[in-house]
Amino acid sequence: MEIQQQVDLKSFNSFAVSAIAAEFAEVTDPAQLPMLFDYAESSYLPVFLLGGGSNLLWVNDFPGLVIHMANKGMEFDEANTRVQVAAGEGWHHLVTRCIEKSFYGIENLALIPGSVGAAPVQNIGAYGVELASYVDQVSVYDRGQKCFRVLDREDCEFSYRDSLFKQEAGQGLVITGVTLQLSRDWEPVLDYPALRDQLSSDSPAPQQVFDTVCAIRRSKLPDPANLGNAGSFFKNPVISIDKYKILKEEFSDIPSYPTEDPELVKLPAAWLLDTLGWKGRQRGAAAVHDQHALVLVNPGTASGEDIYLLAQEMSSAVLSRFGIALQPEVTIL
Repeated sequence: MEIQQQVDLKSFNSFAVSAIAAEFAEVTDPAQLPMLFDYAESSYLPVFLLGGGSNLLWVNDFPGLVIHMANKGMEFDEANTRVQVAAGEGWHHLVTRCIEKSFYGIENLALIPGSVGAAPVQNIGAYGVELASYVDQVSVYDRGQKCFRVLDREDCEFSYRDSLFKQEAGQGLVITGVTLQLSRDWEPVLDYPALRDQLSSDSPAPQQVFDTVCAIRRSKLPDPANLGNAGSFFKNPVISIDKYKILKEEFSDIPSYPTEDPELVKLPAAWLLDTLGWKGRQRGAAAVHDQHALVLVNPGTASGEDIYLLAQEMSSAVLSRFGIALQPEVTIL
């Protein structure tokens, strides 16, 4: 395994912004991790774990060791409808293979960019489905204990776009693989009007849902291969019912979605930004996509700082007008 010096991370992030890693290593086998962390510790180097790079924004160079998880492999347990997947596999590739194998549950998460290993960190979700509902186990390397471990779903502390792996207690855990519990029984999740309205049947086939989700995402979100972006930049904010009622008096058309807590509702961040006219606006070399106010883009020459400053302006505008603080969904470094 080679450790490289002064590596430009532009090709390892979907925003396609440049940032220099002082040192860089690609992991194809989790057994390489202990040696890499020992090396970083003995050299007093900070470490960053990199997956598909689809949910982060590099604002600064990284002065330490970037470890890129690139291990591959999928094992389908036909008898129990479980699939074990290596962290370095592409998420959409996994969803595609599950459809082919008639392993159902994650169709609504099709075309989400990034790696399988990054998916539990963010607890990815779309169109009424969250990954947490299907996680059975997450395999990790524990840097503190210097051993490999397996965490059950409950251990992962999943919540909306959050997990143990984003908390301080989980910072020493490196995801090496994920086991999902899926099903042969097809039960489509059609809670989101945007998805339901695009389907011609109340009882669509799995492939229909998969294809429709892909079509919707392609119509709304630019392909990072053609236009640098990380999908939705901000989380949908969750506010109290009382605050929502106050906003409703001034903005009668403000939409909301229920949460597990009856005292809280979720608002679409895209609506808040649309209302303030952010769609298609530009700041320096960074821009907001002209079709989706929640998507910040790099038209070609933007730096991470350009995109970050644009995001700050957008967040400040929402706070000033609605009294709501938008939180970034992407990791900012």
